[in-house]
Amino acid sequence: MTTELKRFTGAYATMTVAAYEPLILHWISLVGIRFIANEVAYRLPKSKALAFDGKTPAGLVLSRRLRKPVPSKIDFSAEPSARSVPIDIHGRALDPDAVRKIDIPGFPNAVVHGKDVYLHGVAATDPIQLARDAAGERGESAATARLVAEMSSRFGSFTQGLKSIPVSVAGRLGAQDPGFDFIAARDALQQNLVQAARGWARAPATRDLDALLREATKIGGVRLPHMWPSGTSLREALSPIGIAHYYRQLYFNKEEGVGPIEEAFTIAPLETFEVIYQSVRKQIHEEVLQQGLETVSESAVEEKNLDEVSDKVSSMVQQDASASMSANASGTIGVWQAGASASASFSSSSQRGRELSTRRLKEVTKRASERITKSFSIKVTDSTEITTSTTSRRVIRNELATPVSYGLRRVLRRVSVKVQDLGPRLVWQLYLRNPGEGLARSRFVLFRDAAPISVPDVPPGVPPRPAGGVETDSSSTSILWDGARHVYYVSIVVKPGADRDVTGVRIESITDLESGGKDDKAPAPHNEYDLGSSWDPATRTYTANVGILPGDSRAVQVAFSYTWDPSEKVMATWQAQRDAAAAVLQEEALAAQFEQQKKLITERSKIKARPASDLRREERYEVMNRMISYLFGRGDDPSEPTPLEIEYFHRYFDIDAIFTYNHPSWWKPRFSSKTVGLQREAYEITAESEPAPLGSSLGWLLQLDGDSRRNEFLNSPWSRICIPMQAGREREAIEWLARHLEGEVGYDPNGGPLAGLLTEVEAFRERERKLGLGGPDYVTVDSTPGAPADPAVPEGVYPIVDEFDVTMPTDGFVYDVLNVVIP
Repeated sequence: MTTELKRFTGAYATMTVAAYEPLILHWISLVGIRFIANEVAYRLPKSKALAFDGKTPAGLVLSRRLRKPVPSKIDFSAEPSARSVPIDIHGRALDPDAVRKIDIPGFPNAVVHGKDVYLHGVAATDPIQLARDAAGERGESAATARLVAEMSSRFGSFTQGLKSIPVSVAGRLGAQDPGFDFIAARDALQQNLVQAARGWARAPATRDLDALLREATKIGGVRLPHMWPSGTSLREALSPIGIAHYYRQLYFNKEEGVGPIEEAFTIAPLETFEVIYQSVRKQIHEEVLQQGLETVSESAVEEKNLDEVSDKVSSMVQQDASASMSANASGTIGVWQAGASASASFSSSSQRGRELSTRRLKEVTKRASERITKSFSIKVTDSTEITTSTTSRRVIRNELATPVSYGLRRVLRRVSVKVQDLGPRLVWQLYLRNPGEGLARSRFVLFRDAAPISVPDVPPGVPPRPAGGVETDSSSTSILWDGARHVYYVSIVVKPGADRDVTGVRIESITDLESGGKDDKAPAPHNEYDLGSSWDPATRTYTANVGILPGDSRAVQVAFSYTWDPSEKVMATWQAQRDAAAAVLQEEALAAQFEQQKKLITERSKIKARPASDLRREERYEVMNRMISYLFGRGDDPSEPTPLEIEYFHRYFDIDAIFTYNHPSWWKPRFSSKTVGLQREAYEITAESEPAPLGSSLGWLLQLDGDSRRNEFLNSPWSRICIPMQAGREREAIEWLARHLEGEVGYDPNGGPLAGLLTEVEAFRERERKLGLGGPDYVTVDSTPGAPADPAVPEGVYPIVDEFDVTMPTDGFVYDVLNVVIP
């Protein structure tokens, strides 16, 4: 049986992207006004102190600091703080014993650590983890080690409490007004802004929203500084909905051909030439060790990327800093930001979206094709290597009497790329502050938690510490009389030797040297009387003058005991031996700890990022969790959404297609200038570690198994959350939003810009409905840009808006006989 293969004419791969833009409507978001009031109200004390008149640029006012004179000597009283683990500005644990609470007027949470004063206190996290981290980094901290032992018995599991970079305020920066009532200021500002918005919504054609809102920023006669735009663009941030235009990129196989000569070789007469081509990643490591001189390490890597151009484009779209990711039934979607629409016209908005998406898609696709071309390489060798990889082998033998030359040409493929307009989706937009604040970060575990470096009092191999003792001896001496004290005594001279120092003498017994009868009166010791005992280091003798009760003879035999300690020379010799052994132990421990920390840094840098789709899905869960918590006021209200509320929310909104735009981290002030001592600390790398992740030099919070977008999410001050509405239910969803969440200030679905927008969207949905179940999949390779917008033709509903070709290499090659002409 013979199978006939034909060229496949359909699209072999697709990728969906979107262009999003806010809509400028008359409808004002009360939730958006709440966000504005929450932040702008903090500026009231500064505006009041600086007498802001509304004419000075807001940037000049906001950049000024309300400073108090710094006294030449800071006099404060400190009180013990509760046991906790404070964190410095770099997120590392501090010694809790070194942090004290201080009394500074206007700053009830102020603490001091060394020479640094933290006016707003320090953040705290899990005692076990941070204390152990500090013990591993600063081995000398006994207080931290003690805290580990203290807390380990009370905490059975790790709980990460660090959620954002602590903010440290130096003494030269501004001071807050302790009498400022933020809640009252925020509520007053919110009420003023809402009243201004209601007044404008009653007559938008005759009243200026910008002027009304500026006037509404006065609280108690004090105007608040802000950087709001003037004119119609102010309504962009206050509009609760936007529009996303979706586009699909289709890839068609057009033709194949050969490229230029990449390799050339010549085969001599009767010579056999073998060409081996490997299409796998191959890594060779060669190490040459020359004892005592140097170590040379070389690494050669050959890599061939066989990704299709569609996969490469999809990967590059995901890595695009301006693309926010979403997910729906068709897979990953890149969403690009566009400018705000000056009107709610569907046609003009669609045109802008087409221009943005087609320009970006063409640029990314051609760049991806170029990368694929550059990532290919060919290796020609005359040796056979045993490997488990897939190889292609060609054996060529020249049977002629003359040399034969061949050229190796790469087989190339031309791909036709078409961009198809899939139509609009209305989107509900809202803002979330510190979106990554609640996400836990990974904790890398490689070694057992390090304890502080300590050396035993007697290191191994060192004899025990020299100790003293008690010795006995006897001596013949004469009884002496002390006329001043009226006491008889004996003088005993002890010579212990060069390695002992005598510390005391005690008479055990005394014997009369004269032979007397049984009635002879015998002497007795009187040890409680010491008539001036002394140690002479020069002669190394100890002279003891001890009182006695005399007998009838002046010559006596004294049996005594003396206590002694090792001499200074003995102790110095032992201490030197002990210190030398301790130094070796400590050096070994420090070297082991250094190598452990070095390996830890290296291994951390090699942690692979989790799949981007999993990270984006976690972020969607987090922003929805935060949004629901915000809407339901968790903390003072134990109620939760009812099943009915949940079902209707899913009916109106496509939760799986949510996408976000994260504002850059530099919009959240964290650091001041170097003059106040808040310079970022250097991050750690090794010769073997991978390049540091994005944000390392910026002092970002980093997640080891996260990608660049996750780190941007963790450090972003604000995130715009966009939730697409279900296709065909836009009017119902907008009505639900106005009634239950956003308010109805300016809301008019039957007139004005919103009515026109809904009419155009519903007309598009009606054209989609007439296509049946096929929808955009009706498009074939014969579709061309600029197809007539006829509702009866599928290409009129989902037109091809752009088309271009890209050339990409394959893993195949052909031989070409070369005729070498040498003049």
